[in-house]
Amino acid sequence: AIAYSCNYYFATLGQRLGREKLVETLRSFGFGQATGISPSEASGTVRPCEAGNRPRILAETNHVSEQADCNARQAVGESDHVQVTPIQLLTAYAALVNGGRLYQPQVADAKHFHSIERATIDIVSQHRMIIAEGMGGAIRYGTARSAKLDSLPLTIIGKTGTALQAKGFRTNGWFLGFAGAPQNTRQIGPSAIKIAVIVLLARAHGSQAAEVARPIFEAYANEISHRGTEAQSISKQGSRRNDTTTSASPRLPVSTSAIKVHLVTENVTQELSLEDYVLGVMRAEGSMETEPEALKALAIAVRTYALKNIGRHAKDGYDFCSTTHCQRFVGGVPTVREGAGTLADARISAAVRATDGQVLFDDHNQLVDSYFGASCGGNSSNIQALWGKSPSAYLRGVHDEYCESGPHAMWTDVIARADLLRALQSDTRTDVGNRLDQAVVSKRDETGRAEFITVEGEHRKTVRGWDFKIIVGRVLGWNVLKSSRFEVSRSGSNFIFRGSGFGHGLGLCQEGAHVMAQRGANYQRILEKYFPGTSVNRDTETRGRGDTVNRGATQGWRSDVFLRNLRTIVSRVANPRVSASPRPRVMVLSSEHFRVTYPADADRRDANAVLNTLESARADFLHRAGAASISVSIPALEIRLKE
Repeated sequence: AIAYSCNYYFATLGQRLGREKLVETLRSFGFGQATGISPSEASGTVRPCEAGNRPRILAETNHVSEQADCNARQAVGESDHVQVTPIQLLTAYAALVNGGRLYQPQVADAKHFHSIERATIDIVSQHRMIIAEGMGGAIRYGTARSAKLDSLPLTIIGKTGTALQAKGFRTNGWFLGFAGAPQNTRQIGPSAIKIAVIVLLARAHGSQAAEVARPIFEAYANEISHRGTEAQSISKQGSRRNDTTTSASPRLPVSTSAIKVHLVTENVTQELSLEDYVLGVMRAEGSMETEPEALKALAIAVRTYALKNIGRHAKDGYDFCSTTHCQRFVGGVPTVREGAGTLADARISAAVRATDGQVLFDDHNQLVDSYFGASCGGNSSNIQALWGKSPSAYLRGVHDEYCESGPHAMWTDVIARADLLRALQSDTRTDVGNRLDQAVVSKRDETGRAEFITVEGEHRKTVRGWDFKIIVGRVLGWNVLKSSRFEVSRSGSNFIFRGSGFGHGLGLCQEGAHVMAQRGANYQRILEKYFPGTSVNRDTETRGRGDTVNRGATQGWRSDVFLRNLRTIVSRVANPRVSASPRPRVMVLSSEHFRVTYPADADRRDANAVLNTLESARADFLHRAGAASISVSIPALEIRLKE
């Protein structure tokens, strides 16, 4: 109810409280009273609902009581009986989230500020946590989601409000948010809250008020990032003088030319430094990425994997091969210090240099298993369900709303029964004989992936979903069954697989990281998203090898717009006809078979709904054609949505 600002819930609650209890509660939070910030401030209005509304009888668990005597609009505050000022709302919400302390607002510098507590409200800590969780939901997936506040390197909770004037048809838009430093749990305690922002927009909605608040939070994030960078710099200068520690994660000692990588195609083994090995992997895996922060996140994942798995091919006389068995690697490229020629090489080299020596540690100060893949399809994998391995806390899968607009967010593969049978016969685990009758997902894990597939023919076999995908891909091509996150149905002589994602989906999702970076997230935030509970630090062994010290590892958070653009933003939100700064004219969403181009000021969810409808219609058409034994070929289509 809090996250989605459910009017029905709050209207029902207000009615059940009754007018006396409702007014009493509002006044306890300071409504209807001057806060004391200014002699000329308005006190607002809080008075009981007008008489004449007859009490209604509410039946609850065989219990009848006369409680409700406010109509729905009065209960949610859309009435002349409840009128508040922004400063009253701010102090009331502050009391709500700090545990019940109602403070007097003051204008003062930090040196001369002394808090004045006006009243104490009894708020049970469990209730406070529920309220804070709901306010966090409003930011992540609820009414404030469009402001994309969750992409900032902060923990933010908030609440929107859209109130219709008692006599009129235009709404007022409210937003109130609290923020502090990033927390892995996404929970924020009273002592962690460092800033509050309240926005009131006339003739607007609460979601628009949240968008106006964003540049203020951006500026605050920028400020604390700079402070942290300065403090870290001072700390490093002091620690380098006496740094004799070693890593808490015992590994093989690494020299400046420690990595031996075997180039499988050329059948030669190269010996190179760790950072140059990272560069070669980045050339293979990140050449299409254009967002610097996404590249930095990938570089740290690659480096962490290398240090965690060094000696993977020790019995063969080298550390890593150049295939996906380890990490794909492109040899014969310029080193990190030499730089690179193409624009893509320059971006990759810059990302490797900017994160020099940085790796991911878990909460036990151990290097993490930093897997990465092209697209998780909306939820990253749980390693236990995928491969049967004991899961670490950071590899149990996370919901990923960012890759939903990626090119692999949805796909459909139609495989002829004869082709699927041929693929299944290639492996004893899936060989059902000379006849294939059915293939079904017999168990699905919590991330939506096919954990087990059962195939039936002359024999009946059950195999892990990932193994099924590999067996089919090995025979029919790796672009068939792009992931194990799919469902399967039978249509005549064809099997239709509808799925999402590309690859195993473990750890860092590259398509999701790209969108996060586009929306302003830095590489620390990206890694925190896909490896929850981990942290980015310099590796002491890397530092001990004499590698160059990174002077730009922690980048300050940059505010795109703040005071100079705030007036323009308010004007644009309050009056959509007023043009803000130049924006892209169109946006693009793509799936396996369609490309949708739509106006930049349209809601992306509408475009996504169009894309889903198109894919569903295509799959239904193929299903009908297959049932009629009609062979059809549908080309990729581009759909343009006009204003």
